[in-house]
Amino acid sequence: MFDHVIQAISKLQRDYPNVTITLISGSTTDLLARLNQGELDFLFALDFTQKASYDYLDFPDADVRGVFINRHHPLASEPAITAEQLTQYPVAISRQSSFNDSLVEELGLKASQLNIRMKYNLIGNARMYPLVDDQLLWVGIAGVINALELLFKAFTPENISTGTMIWKHTPFLTPLHEEFIHYLENELPIK
Repeated sequence: MFDHVIQAISKLQRDYPNVTITLISGSTTDLLARLNQGELDFLFALDFTQKASYDYLDFPDADVRGVFINRHHPLASEPAITAEQLTQYPVAISRQSSFNDSLVEELGLKASQLNIRMKYNLIGNARMYPLVDDQLLWVGIAGVINALELLFKAFTPENISTGTMIWKHTPFLTPLHEEFIHYLENELPIK
């Protein structure tokens, strides 16, 4: 999802070189509060379900969910990870409840079946854990982190997340906001 956003920002700044963009990372819960208070213009979220309260743009492509594991993990040679395998090892998982709720529901699990060792809000900070603990399954999205020391294993059956850009309902947007939405729409693949 986020590659489309970066492409749109790059093209916008090529045409408007004096525009500065500030990107802020965090959990959807934390950033949604800031969006509602007017501190953020847009919010990019995975599996966002409160769309009726906002204006939004859905991303047509899907992100594959799975686990990042140490190259020495016992499941390193597996082609994909099953729900049962997920319950047999300690996991690090996003603290974003919508991500976790849809994950366990789609895999046919209950959250109580998981041995959760860590919840994270910034994926980059959590990436160190499977480097140290070769038993850990770190739940995430394919392509978010590229580290030679880690392998990504998708869930089977396939488990996907969809992205959405959200902004507050408003009768008008600034011309710059409208331009950004236009640039982003041009970057999205057609459904």
